[in-house]
Amino acid sequence: MREKRITKVRDIIQSKNLDSCILRGMENIFYLTGFRGSEGTLLVTRDDVILFTDFRYITHACGVTHNIKIVELKEKENALGEVCAEYGIKRMGFDSFHTSYDIYHRWREKMPAVELVALGNIVEDIRRQKEIEEIYVISKAIDIATDAFKRVLEKIYPGQTEKDIANELEYIMRQCGAEGPSFNTIVASGIRAAMPHAEPAEKRIQEGETVVMDFGAKYGGYCSDETCTLFVGRVDGKMMEIFNVVNDAKKKAIEKVKVGMHLKELDSIVRGFIEDAGYGKFFRHGVGHGIGIAVHESPVINSMADGIIEENMVFTIEPGIYIPDMGGVRLEDMLLITEKGAKVLTHIQKEMLRI
Repeated sequence: MREKRITKVRDIIQSKNLDSCILRGMENIFYLTGFRGSEGTLLVTRDDVILFTDFRYITHACGVTHNIKIVELKEKENALGEVCAEYGIKRMGFDSFHTSYDIYHRWREKMPAVELVALGNIVEDIRRQKEIEEIYVISKAIDIATDAFKRVLEKIYPGQTEKDIANELEYIMRQCGAEGPSFNTIVASGIRAAMPHAEPAEKRIQEGETVVMDFGAKYGGYCSDETCTLFVGRVDGKMMEIFNVVNDAKKKAIEKVKVGMHLKELDSIVRGFIEDAGYGKFFRHGVGHGIGIAVHESPVINSMADGIIEENMVFTIEPGIYIPDMGGVRLEDMLLITEKGAKVLTHIQKEMLRI
């Protein structure tokens, strides 16, 4: 599996007339090698793959990688420069998205004879279309988050704090097999639900409020991401109307999405539906995003998005309406794009959930 991914990088190296490609982003390094750590640099040549990391990860890197050379980084040594000289590297591409300005200049100083060629975020472009094995692991992450959410839902009652609910959900996700949450769980109730990325607070949920819960589990290095909006007892009729608009917008996206559609078009379908309902100014973020190793990855689905929808992409659809001093609603599902349209991977029904 990973050999095929390396081959795609080598195809880019060859097409750009390069001798090698150097990568810094740890998510991309995991995708290509299976190595996860806090420090690493990957060099892909036309014949070999070399992982540079520090002493903390040498044993681990040797255990989780296959057919990859491991080189220990040491202070005051120029391991990368020495390897480039050994391989006769003259033109080296680099992932300019994950390479900081300081690291770029450090490479220039240590490898003055090597021409550095910016390639953008080449590996994340490869990651856009998911393999069968990736879809399986993503589905396991979804299953874990689903089980945990259902268990927490039974325990939610008026008077609990947002923090208590978020902490309990993350704890149960770990109990169910998650490595941890995909991101910091969002629980926002009442007027705080009008903040799309509100951090859970000591605020207690009350009768008549909506509660937005945005959560995900990480399993096998892959993420899930899902949002539900709960109703605490009887809710104002206006919030019920908003919920229905958001839910119908999400359903329309799932119904219309197809291979070959421009990403902007999918955004406009959802955004246009919400605008026609009179709530356009209260929906300010993108319609969705790719998800896999990272909780937010390519493609991005918004009004500025480039590119088209391709088979085996996995991304979210997450319309929301947020009205200051009143509250908000967001609903989010994860989709797998097939030749027949969208397959909804998330299991929790987004119809009105009451507690």
